[in-house]
Amino acid sequence: MSLIFSSGGGRLGNQILNLIHLTALSLEYNIDVLKINDPFLISLDGSLMYKLEKNNINWEIRKNSDEKFLSKLLLKFLIRLIHFYYFLSPYKKSYKIGSKNNYPKFIIGKKLTINFSIQKLIDQSRKYNVVISGWGLRDWQLVLKHKRSITKNLFSGFDHLLNSKDLYLNDYLLVHIRRSDFLGIVEFDSLNFSNEIWIKSILKICLIKGIKKVVIFSDSLIDEFLLSSLETKGLNVLTPETKYNNHNFLDLFFSYINNCSFILCNASTLVLSIAYLTHEKIFVPSKKYFYKEILLNEAHLSYPTLLNWN
Repeated sequence: MSLIFSSGGGRLGNQILNLIHLTALSLEYNIDVLKINDPFLISLDGSLMYKLEKNNINWEIRKNSDEKFLSKLLLKFLIRLIHFYYFLSPYKKSYKIGSKNNYPKFIIGKKLTINFSIQKLIDQSRKYNVVISGWGLRDWQLVLKHKRSITKNLFSGFDHLLNSKDLYLNDYLLVHIRRSDFLGIVEFDSLNFSNEIWIKSILKICLIKGIKKVVIFSDSLIDEFLLSSLETKGLNVLTPETKYNNHNFLDLFFSYINNCSFILCNASTLVLSIAYLTHEKIFVPSKKYFYKEILLNEAHLSYPTLLNWN
């Protein structure tokens, strides 16, 4: 019998977060846990889904997520077909979790409430083949219990992205400014920061930690005012996406996060997912203080990271 995770909302960071929890379930329980391909994580052998195993990486990150339209359409159709078949079959089960915005439209399955029991879901998976879609399949207690195995497993899947030897990879503060998505979501207002707040946080961390180098990634154009304000304070500022525009973004992003001394971000799920492998904590800018320090093992309980990490 098996538990199949068919789809969950979001981009690469959210898919890695799903992978973290699904791996924890596969390590804890004696059932097969599988994940259907998405635009970011795909099976190595070209099949529709891959099994999560402790010592075998059979998935990879798709560096170019611009999948062909027909391939995306076929995947969407197959996911809905699987749920429909599992819903009708007396020996299979189809479930969806979270709000209706957290799973694809027209998914047919029993709706699980916010307080559903993962243990009951696992028990069902021992008797039936179960497919589940949506946001919220979380068990942080199991993730922390198996963290060493999970990080080793994920690191093996990411190591091909961490070999950029010619980059500027020593003693720096990694800054990731996420604005485009957060600005459009009212609930994430506490994760939106002005240039002045970013500057204040960066300068304070660099002063306390004795850091002179700052590497900045941003999902929107980086303001010249922010850059010049840091440089006039004697900091060496690098924006890899402009300096190394011949490199793949994921190579740059993974390499710089993996090798940095400290991380400052506004709770990007992708940053948290990568940082979880090799770092103990991150810093988040603060509108009231200079910054907030958050332990990654407690980020799902700490505000404001719990907004999108839990």
